[in-house]
Amino acid sequence: MKADRLLSIMLLLRGRASMSARELADHLEVSARTVMRDIEALSAAGVPVYAERGRNGGFSLLEGFRADVSALTDDEAQVLFAYTGLDTLSDLGLGSQVRQTLDKLASTAPDRTLERARDLRDVVHVDRRRWFVDPDDSRHLPTLRMAAVRNQRVRMSYRGASDARAKQRTVDPYGLIENGGRWYLLAHHRGSTKTYRVGRVTSLSVLDATFERPAGFDLDAEWERMRERFERPGEDNITLEFRCSRAEERQVRRACQPMLVSGTTIDTDESGPDSVLMRCTFRIRRAAIGTLLAFAGDVEVLAPSDLRTEMREVARAAAATYEA
Repeated sequence: MKADRLLSIMLLLRGRASMSARELADHLEVSARTVMRDIEALSAAGVPVYAERGRNGGFSLLEGFRADVSALTDDEAQVLFAYTGLDTLSDLGLGSQVRQTLDKLASTAPDRTLERARDLRDVVHVDRRRWFVDPDDSRHLPTLRMAAVRNQRVRMSYRGASDARAKQRTVDPYGLIENGGRWYLLAHHRGSTKTYRVGRVTSLSVLDATFERPAGFDLDAEWERMRERFERPGEDNITLEFRCSRAEERQVRRACQPMLVSGTTIDTDESGPDSVLMRCTFRIRRAAIGTLLAFAGDVEVLAPSDLRTEMREVARAAAATYEA
């Protein structure tokens, strides 16, 4: 809708010193000609938007201008007042501020709008916790948030997955990412950008030293690159099919979950009343063998055939060891 686009243009110009027509068009996914018509419409409506010519020119809003956007549609009010992701912002130390903001908006909203929002809240619940996994320790998130916003370097004790004990690292915190209920710190350390699981930070201190982000750095784009690289199939990944007794299905799912590649699907075989057919991609071949062998006769690998052979050899070796 044009009204939404006009509001978006005002918000974009408020957040930046100046933007060209092409930059606005790319952000709004419209043509530059449409942006020019929208700028004319804003000017005609009394919005103090002006153009700066030159190589670094563009459109700007008069400093201090504020638009009245208090009139919310029912759907917009539901997004605000029935927002169910407050725990994400609470992790960052912003939960009370969000609630205060919503209370202020609610005080001016019609009763019918609030009733619609309550109706939505009654039928939607968000649980960010992973199955069978304890929640991460997020007590350092508010401090990391402030350090990232202020471009302040931090020193942290961090215990990686393969570390016997925590190690000291001094990093430049570029930003924070919440992924499936876990928080990650994207930071610069010793010449490269790395990710750190916030739950593995054991202690943290903010230094007086500041840092500068690389020109053109985009947190969203950098995270997507790192995620793609992480999820790229590795040489040791293996996809297999196996039959599992229905009595042990829940335990098998629970045992396999931490070692599966993201996006793995599990199919149910409706033809067998006493078993289910599962298809999984494991990160590590030997992890698949060890996990499934632990269920003995309740699990049978069907494919690939070479894995069946390897599992038989591993089982024989284990039996020989314990018989001795």
